[in-house]
Amino acid sequence: PAFLEALFKEVNPYLVRVCIANDLYAESAQEIIQDTWVVFFSDLDRFEGRSQIRTYLCGILFNKIREHRRIQGRTVYEDDSEKVLNHTFTPEGWWKNAPDNPRRLAENHQLSEFVKECLEGLTEQQKAAFVMREVEEEESSQICHTLSVSLANLRVLLFRAKDKLRKCVEGKIGDEV
Repeated sequence: PAFLEALFKEVNPYLVRVCIANDLYAESAQEIIQDTWVVFFSDLDRFEGRSQIRTYLCGILFNKIREHRRIQGRTVYEDDSEKVLNHTFTPEGWWKNAPDNPRRLAENHQLSEFVKECLEGLTEQQKAAFVMREVEEEESSQICHTLSVSLANLRVLLFRAKDKLRKCVEGKIGDEV
């Protein structure tokens, strides 16, 4: 039990960051992470110890994220704008927490949206490689193991992902000017 508790405390925050980097928040992220742990414990006998436990869990997590996206593509969601308004503004219509600099916030938000849109244009492997390397700062060897690619292939994936993202973001910024 002590080992499992220590493992959970060490790895779970990492899994949360991976979910956030993949645009999953709150309930979705919690559900996917919980499913990841369930699969990990139910298939524990399949873990051969050739990789770190965190890397193995990350592989399960990426599969769960893909599964979630397939299901999400078939789901129609209710409009929750009322929740957002109630969370953001007081009943009198004032900000609950006013933004610091509205112009900078808008520019950062717009750039963030551009990057998110451009990430969707990448292949699943390019996106996974980019997020694991640039956002999560994973070691190349761990990424190669998780994605089942060679180091040379990882370099190609990262180069193509960065090149596509750069071109896409530059195009979107150019369209806005």
